[in-house]
Amino acid sequence: MATAVINSADIFRIDSFPNPQLLRPEAVLAHRNEIDTCQHTEVGTLLVRSLLFPDIHVMNLHWQVGSDVSIVEDSPADTVNINFQMSGRMNTRFKGISSELVMKPRQHNLVFSPEGGFQNNVRAGEQVEMFHISIGKKYFSDLIGCDDCWSERVQKAMAKERPFAGKEVNPDVTPYMMKLIGDIKQYPQTGAMRNLLVQSKVLELLALQLEQIQDAAGHAPSLNAVEIGRLHELKTFLDAHFLEEFSLQKLGRICLLNEFKLKKGFRELFGTTVFGYLRKLRMDFAAKLLLDSSKSIEDISQMLGYGHPQHFSTAFKNYHGSRPSDFRC
Repeated sequence: MATAVINSADIFRIDSFPNPQLLRPEAVLAHRNEIDTCQHTEVGTLLVRSLLFPDIHVMNLHWQVGSDVSIVEDSPADTVNINFQMSGRMNTRFKGISSELVMKPRQHNLVFSPEGGFQNNVRAGEQVEMFHISIGKKYFSDLIGCDDCWSERVQKAMAKERPFAGKEVNPDVTPYMMKLIGDIKQYPQTGAMRNLLVQSKVLELLALQLEQIQDAAGHAPSLNAVEIGRLHELKTFLDAHFLEEFSLQKLGRICLLNEFKLKKGFRELFGTTVFGYLRKLRMDFAAKLLLDSSKSIEDISQMLGYGHPQHFSTAFKNYHGSRPSDFRC
């Protein structure tokens, strides 16, 4: 029998059945605590529980597939979409992503597809359960930051509206992920405390997912000759300006490297963090002043930027193993 091609708009209608990819504030009251059922001649039976919060849409979808079906979506979506495939198989092809995502039971992935244009293919007889999370693009961007290679690539892709998949090969859903999903599904139907707990569990689930994806992508920076030269220049600069106050952002502007390359690359080249190196320079300078000058401990404390001599004494002892007064003696 030929595969039925169905547009998702014929299934997901905001007045009766929420689209899993969309964040619609006006739908909060209508769908936050409801279980919806959809019976479609060709698609089969769908049962969904939908929880909609600011910037987060959670859906647990059960789908008994009646016949071979291909569901297509052509509307844009400004969300990052995460799917935990609990049971059944589903193959999805996204516009702008070269490889097809083959979702098997107990696998997960995330996708950003701003232009829409995806196609879900499911075989007749599949008993599909999907735990689906949609997160607003800006909120997702704020959550992941830019501290590793993967996050840096993702931030650039989202800024330029380029589609991406979190990983080419779907990671496995871990037992603890399963526990979190079970907790979310079993919370009571009502209550402000429930809403806070659900969102906290969703964010924990996202953190575990990103940890898997980022570990697979690798954290070690790949430094080229230009980047190595810039880090050596930064080290020389710090040797002369170690008494000044720096932020990671400011240091990045000085050496023309992003924060990830700066942090990871400096440690890789010199065996310490950039702020660890600054601390060494300052404590060695303090020791030299204590031995070779008549400056008071209070004056040295102020030179190093400490607001109180006691704070300097504590930092000095932690580094050198003795108090400044004992060191001078």
